[in-house]
Parts: sequence; structure tokens; C-alpha cells
Amino acid sequence: MSTNTPPPEGRTTPLNLYPNKIPQQSLKEFIESGTSLGSLCSQSKTPVLITGVYEVFPELVKWTPEFLDQKVGDKAVQVISSETGVFQEHHHPLNMTLREYSHEINVNPSTAKRHLYMGALNIDHFFPEIKADLQFDELLPQEINHLELWYGPGGNTTGLHYDAFSNFFIQLYGQKRWLLSEPNSFLNLYPRSALSNYPKNTDFNPLKPDFEKYPKAKKVQFYDLTIQPDSILFVPPYWWHQVSSYNMSISVSIWCKTNLLKAEWGALQLLPTHIKHLMRQIVSSKRP
Repeated sequence: MSTNTPPPEGRTTPLNLYPNKIPQQSLKEFIESGTSLGSLCSQSKTPVLITGVYEVFPELVKWTPEFLDQKVGDKAVQVISSETGVFQEHHHPLNMTLREYSHEINVNPSTAKRHLYMGALNIDHFFPEIKADLQFDELLPQEINHLELWYGPGGNTTGLHYDAFSNFFIQLYGQKRWLLSEPNSFLNLYPRSALSNYPKNTDFNPLKPDFEKYPKAKKVQFYDLTIQPDSILFVPPYWWHQVSSYNMSISVSIWCKTNLLKAEWGALQLLPTHIKHLMRQIVSSKRP
């Protein structure tokens, strides 16, 4: 079961919280109502917590570190590192097998000399062998952009950022804390330059807020949510979020295509990125 508040030890900073909770519904209720989960991608403007996933897909309970080692332990993976445990930028990935990575983060992780995270690895590219074991994507329309695997130890945190696609985030093992804020918080969260390499990020950290440096951030409200295995968090595009792992965690993101030109501050912020990508495609197509 997931909750709209974290365990007591997880809350170290008082936050300006939304007065209401994230809407919640069981997966079985979704299916029995005839509601298309794909409609969330095109219609929902707020996050939705979907519970009771194992009741519909009991085989998903097998997703453990041992399961990954057995299925894809010999596969080469790219692992990112951080000196602080906050993963804000992805530079110089480390190459190793999944089993080597799993051993390092599972054996005496408290004495590890570096913070590692295997995050956002495209399942079709790196792990096609386990795609059929996911099952949940069978309920979604064909307009799925891609699937990504997240596997890492407790204490890892992503920096506050937003994404341009809808995300069905499936928690399969361990617990994660999500802090979320609506797209309209954009002007108060000091996003990086639209011309930077990370225009979707901000250096404001709601876990350790510096209101002297970022005074407008005092106006921002957050949802503070802990998700357990057996849960899916649907996150619409352009919602700000920061995700922390309480313990060893395995999760999968299923990204759905959305209208990238919808009227959101985040979409406008990404226009230079889209233009640069388009120019690279044009140049590439003209090469002999």
C-alpha cells in the first residue's frame, strides 16, 4: 500500500504541502470501470496513484535484485556515479555488468566509497529479455515511447526536474519518496537556462531548501508521497519531481507520448532543445 506521507524518519524538512492528497484508485477498479489507462496520458492533468497492482499481475512480485541477476546479470550496463548521492547530471557513465553493479551496491553498501545508480536504462536496448515479464504495459495503448529500468541502493536522490512525457512509474521493490509540484510552479523554481545542457533541472533542493538564494521557492507547494511495491504513480508531463530511495529499489518507467507543444512553461523552456535536435537531424540527413 502507498501513502501520501513518508515514514517519519524520511521527513527531515518541513514542506509547504498541498491541502489535498493525490487521487488514488486500485488497478482492478480501473479495469472493471472500463476506463482506459491510456486516457490518463491525454486527459489527466494531475498525478494519480494506482494501487493493488499485484492483485492483477501477481507475477510482478518476482522483481527482486536476485531476479535481475538471474535474468540479465551478464548484460553490460551503464552506471552513473555521484559524490553526494544526488544525481542531478549524468556524466561519464561507468561500464560494468549488472551482476558486478548489483554486487557492489548490495554487499556492504554502507562502506561503499562511491554512490552509484543504474537509472533510466532503456529496456528495449539493454534488457529486451525482461520486457515480457513486465506485463502492465499490456494495458496501455501502442503510443508508448519507451520503457526504462531504475535499480539502486537507498540514499540515492534525483535532483528536482520535470519530464516532457507522461510517466507510469511502477514501484516493484523497495520504497521511494516522491516530492511533486505542478507545472505552474515553473517561475518560482528557478529552472536552469533554456540554452543549458539540463534545461529541465533546477538547483533548488526541497529537501535542503535555501530560501535566501531562492526566495520565490517559498511559494511552491508539494505533494509528499511514499510509494511501496505494488503501486504505480502516474505523473503527467511537466510536473516537477524529486525522487529519493529509502532502501534498495527497483522501478520501471513507462513513458507515453504526449503533445510536446502544449501550452506549458516547461514546453516553452524546451524549444531550444527541440530546435537543436531538429538541426542535428537535418545535418545528419545531408551527410553522404
